[in-house]
This record gives sequence, C-alpha cells and structure tokens, in this order.
Amino acid sequence: MTVHLLSLHPGTTLHDERGLLTVRHRWGSTTTGPYTPQLAAALRTLADGPASLDGLAERIRAAARAETPAEPQLALLRHAVDRLGHTLLRHITADAQVLATAVPLAPEATFGREPAPDAPVVLARAAHLRPVGDSLALESPQSRFRVRIEDGRAAAALAALARPVTAAELRGAVRGLPADSLDALRSLLHATGFLHPADDGSRAAAAELPAGWSFHELLAHDGSRAGLRDRQYGPVYPLRDTEPPPPPVAPSRPGRTVRLHRPDLGRVAREDRSFTDVLENRASRRVYGEHPLSLAELGAYLYRAARVRTLLDARPEEGRPYAVTGRPYPSAGSAHELELYLAVHRCDGLDRGLYHYDPLGHALTALPGGPGTVDGLLHESAAATGGAPPPDVHLTVVSRVKRLSWKYAAHAYALTLKNSGVLLQTLYLVGTAMGLSVCALGGGDSDTPVHAFGLDPYDEIPVGAFLIGSAPTAP
Repeated sequence: MTVHLLSLHPGTTLHDERGLLTVRHRWGSTTTGPYTPQLAAALRTLADGPASLDGLAERIRAAARAETPAEPQLALLRHAVDRLGHTLLRHITADAQVLATAVPLAPEATFGREPAPDAPVVLARAAHLRPVGDSLALESPQSRFRVRIEDGRAAAALAALARPVTAAELRGAVRGLPADSLDALRSLLHATGFLHPADDGSRAAAAELPAGWSFHELLAHDGSRAGLRDRQYGPVYPLRDTEPPPPPVAPSRPGRTVRLHRPDLGRVAREDRSFTDVLENRASRRVYGEHPLSLAELGAYLYRAARVRTLLDARPEEGRPYAVTGRPYPSAGSAHELELYLAVHRCDGLDRGLYHYDPLGHALTALPGGPGTVDGLLHESAAATGGAPPPDVHLTVVSRVKRLSWKYAAHAYALTLKNSGVLLQTLYLVGTAMGLSVCALGGGDSDTPVHAFGLDPYDEIPVGAFLIGSAPTAP
C-alpha cells in the first residue's frame, strides 16, 4: 500500500507568541494562525517525524468534543500545511518503505498541485543524480526541490522516465512496485518540476535545456548564485576551523631566478598614452614583429600589470583573518589567487623555456620542461587563434582557488573566473599602452598547462591564457 507522509524539516520548532502559532525554520519564521493545543500537537508530530495528513486529521477528530467541533481545527491544519510548504518534506512510501522524499531547497519552493497526466511524461534534461548523505538525490538547476531516492525501485523508475512514457508504460517497465506507488512517484516528480508532459511521444520543449545553454553551464550558473539556499553561501569562511588560509603569495618554486626590470612609473605616467586612447585602441592582435620582445619589456609589462604593490598581514581583530595583497587589478576579497606561468618562445635576454612569475619579488623562476613542452602550449594557442603565428610569450593564468574557497562558500569558482576577466583586461590595457601585440585565448585544454608546469589539478587550476609579443613595424 502506498502512503503519502509529511514531516517538518529537522530543526523546525513551534512557539506560542502572543496567542499565535509561530514556526521557526531555516528560512526564518512563519505564523500559521491562532495557537491551539490541537494544531500545535499536530505540527509537533510532523516535527518529530513523517506522518500522514489523514492520520493527523483522525487524531484531531478523535480529540474533538461536542462543544469543540473538529472542523475549525482541521481548517487550521490545512492552512498551516499550505503556509509551511517551503519547509515540509514529502515522502512516498510503499509497504512501509520510503521510496522518495521531496526536500524544498529555497523559501520560494512551491509544490505543484496538479497530478501527473496519464499521457507520456519525461524527465527534464537538466535533472541529474548524485550521492547526498546516504542516498541518491535527484536535482536540477531548474527545480527548487531535491528528491532523495531512498529505494532502488524508485531509481529504476527514473531510468524508465529518461524517455517519454505513459503511466501504463512505466508500470510495465518497473517491476516490484505497485501501480499506485509508481503513480505517486510520478506525481511527486511532476509536482517538484522534474517531469514534463511529452507531445506525440517526443520530448517536450519544457523538458529541454534553455536555448543556448549546456547542462554544465546551467548547473555552474545556478550553483554560483545565492538563490538556492540549501547550502552555505558567501563569505562564511567554511575552511577556517579545519585548515589555515593559503598564503597571499604562492611559495617560491625551486629553480634559477631571473630578476626583472622595474620601470620608472613617474616617467611612464608622463609618457604613456591617455587612458581613453588606450581603451579605444585596445584590440586582439596576433601578428608579431620581426624582432622579439625584450626582457626589459617583459619585466615592465609584468610590473605594471601584475606585481604585488602592498602586503598586509592578517588582522583577525579587524575582520581580516588572512593576509592580503594589493596589485594593479582588483580581486574578490583581496584574495589575489591568480598566478602567471610563462612559456617563453622568444625573448631577447631570456632563454626559451617555462617560468613562474613571482609578483612579490618581481622575478621569474625557471621551471623544468624541454622545448617540446613549450611547443605543446604554443600548439594550443595556434589552435585557439585559427593558426596564427606563435607569440613571443604564452601566459597561463592559474587560480590557487582555495584562496577563495577558504573564505567563500558555493561560488569560489565563479569568483575566480570574474577575477580572471579583470586580470585579462588589465593585461590587454597595459599591452596596448606599451605598444605590444596582445591577445586573450578563449579556450584550451586544462591538462596541457597542468602537466607542463607541474600543477595540482584541483588546487592550481588553469583559468585563462594570454599571448604577448612585439608589435610589427608600421609600414
């Protein structure tokens, strides 16, 4: 036999506040109406664990007396359930075994009232399964519910729903579940936004991804915003109690050090083109001069675009629990997690090879890697630029993403992409001001720089690439 059960989300509490029944939950508090002992007892039952609405109604009727009829209390219960939909868990059971549980993930979560049609329905293309706790969870960036799959038979039903099926076809495809249980599961998935009607046996437009979106991009976008509130989000320092913050500047890599030229910024300010001129003439240029970039030009370029200007120690008592740096470009939380790795093809005064830029010491550290490693990165730049000639220097922008995830929950990766865009624009503007040929790359294989520079693929992630070279002589 199939039973529909309800329960309040763990941690929900009930209070009598001046004669009003107030329910405090993870989204805040909700007043459901007048406080009555019967209503409070019914809601406490839901707070203690799953119970059926019919069972709660029977208790209210059994406790009613002639002078206190049950109907007003039942009306209060129905109203409270409607008001608390965003903190109510809904369970589908078969033979006393929970098959699936719908968990609201945001205060605006609305459980649909229309039953799933008998006509063909199909899972939304954005739906996906992943382990959460001790069970599989069905999630989608287009739903504000998570459906916990707590019985393998329910998982078998999901497999059948990957293509359009009618209620009868689903019953024939899934063995071991009563027809009413499958119908209840279909209705639960439909009410939470995971199932959509299909027309003529084909997938409905509502089930498809929004035009122009891939699954991974939609998931990443939804995960980087504050709307889904069933998680930590923002500057909550999720790692503060488990590990120290990563240093504000990456530890020095072993290898030969190349000190770089430091330009006279006063002279630069006097001689530079105007900001408007630089901004209006900024462009991607993939043609390079006959003579290579010089080491002095490379040093001036990195100094102006990416050096550490200031270093501030941690001051927990002032709300700054980790050390920060100031650089020519801004960074979320002053984390400045981005590192620059160089594959030098040709540079007057510098050997061809791989290097890491030390923004604090304003120096390059030579890294291991033969000519073939440099060639591999240049090959990728050629592929991304339609076969353009190799640049003098190929920069890889690498994120020490834990500098961000130590402080921010849920959107550290989104922040590092924003920081990368800011840095790339700074590299563009400085290159334009200096009269260099510069160009950002729009893609690439992350594995190539990971192997080339010996990076940890999850702690030091490539997030951008940039090409630099001397400009051709004007005709």
